[in-house]
Amino acid sequence: MKADPGQQVLANFIYHYLAVTGRPAHPGELRNLVDGFGRNFKGRPILELLQSDKRFLCRSEGWGLADWKFFTAVDVETTGLSPQEDRVTEIALVKMWGTHIVAQWSSLVNPGCPIPPYITQLTGITDAMVADAPAFSQLVDTIRAFIGESTLLAHNVPFDRGFVCAELRRAGCQPLPNPWVDTLTLARKYLPQLPNRRLATVAQHFGISTAGHHRAMADALMVAGIFAKLNSLDDSRLAKA
Repeated sequence: MKADPGQQVLANFIYHYLAVTGRPAHPGELRNLVDGFGRNFKGRPILELLQSDKRFLCRSEGWGLADWKFFTAVDVETTGLSPQEDRVTEIALVKMWGTHIVAQWSSLVNPGCPIPPYITQLTGITDAMVADAPAFSQLVDTIRAFIGESTLLAHNVPFDRGFVCAELRRAGCQPLPNPWVDTLTLARKYLPQLPNRRLATVAQHFGISTAGHHRAMADALMVAGIFAKLNSLDDSRLAKA
């Protein structure tokens, strides 16, 4: 049964609201939204409307848009700059549905070698902190399960992807087949006015916290936040399929 014109107006209104906010909304939030849209819409049923409209999708986080993609922001801390010679000391993953964070995971990683003093000074990660941490090979199944089929995000993809691929290769595993999106490349495109496009510079530009910079979870959260902000600048909406 097709929605009447009033219901279609309502569905379009909710669609626009979700597209603009870029995050899922629970039924109570949508109920308040609709009731405030106009007295002609107050009390109108909305769940049946959303369930019958293929543009919408309901997950545990609430109602969102069916064309939102899943993304996972990735950040690794390492013993140096070379994926071939250096090792991962920490990894963090932040999963997003559209531009809304839905899950976070991180772990210290035992690199199997000493951490240079200048790296400890930069990241705060010491040999003692990683002594009892799992090796990367022990985390592969967890990482793959968390990432799933999502598109991966990183700020300077060659660095993070290079280290993840090198660690997977050492563990005797295949590289991740997931596509990657580089927020550094996007920042260069959309933010040419900045003095540089370093992670902290771009985060500060958008008012995103840089607390804990150079720890994996703090940096992954910055990547996720930057992607969400850059998405709002792109008319094609990067977070859509």
